[in-house]
Amino acid sequence: MIDAARINMEPHPLTAPLFQTERVRNDRDEMGTASCRIKNTGGRGIMLAATLAFWPVWGWYVSATMDASNDYWGLLALASAILVVARNKSPSMVRLPLALPAAFVAFYLVATLAEAPISIRAVLAFLALGSLASAWRLGKRIDLPLHALLMLALPLTATWQFYLGYPLRVAAGALSAALLQMNGIAVVREGALLNWADQIVSIDAPCSGVKMLWAAMYMVYTLSAFHRLSCVQTGCAIAFAVATVVAANAIRAAALFYMETGMLNLPRWAHDATGMFSFAIGACAILWGIRQIKGGRTWSSAVHAGS
Repeated sequence: MIDAARINMEPHPLTAPLFQTERVRNDRDEMGTASCRIKNTGGRGIMLAATLAFWPVWGWYVSATMDASNDYWGLLALASAILVVARNKSPSMVRLPLALPAAFVAFYLVATLAEAPISIRAVLAFLALGSLASAWRLGKRIDLPLHALLMLALPLTATWQFYLGYPLRVAAGALSAALLQMNGIAVVREGALLNWADQIVSIDAPCSGVKMLWAAMYMVYTLSAFHRLSCVQTGCAIAFAVATVVAANAIRAAALFYMETGMLNLPRWAHDATGMFSFAIGACAILWGIRQIKGGRTWSSAVHAGS
């Protein structure tokens, strides 16, 4: 007597390979899911261990952020970097994902034994964490926007002001002097000063453009990270933003020259309003530039298109 249930359960000889192929595919999917689960669990554990291993850096980070010479804006950059890592998840992982983080950790240990300044060790620690998060979550050995955000998160405002303040003031003075000379004003730049008819107008530290540059870099790094721009596109955006900040700061210095010399009698609030207006124009220009770069309208793409 024929068992009908057995006949229904056994696959037909012609369709048996299809059932086997489907079974192999399901097994592969289960193995992939398991490996992803292991990767995520291991990545979280390694990230947590690395974060705790750099505990001296976190103590310095809190104290330096609370210092009056620095700003709290680094916390915004740090939060943005964490959001980028949490928001993006690449299905693949780079080969030897721990190689670069281990190298940064080794440099950190050497710097610690050499009693290097804590700020240098903090840079190495943030690079190690950034490269680990990049390999674990973003599928890249080095993600330029993420690493740049982490560098921007460091409480080094006073350091940036010390090294970049004077060059930015000189650049703003040179460009503003050229703009004023185009208007028929015989002004001469002397360092970070503008000399006109025995009147000296100083481009002081608050007007150096360091804070404007920080804000511009934050915009570039954050938008590049969330839009997943390539390293070349991010580099183009950085160069465009730096040029825009220098130009905007020069226009601000030229506008303030008229008020400081008495050519225009305006209330004191006009000084701050001029700075805010210059920054707003520069920010809009940077947003436009990033939009063009994201759309592929870069110099390199134009060259390839023309060829």
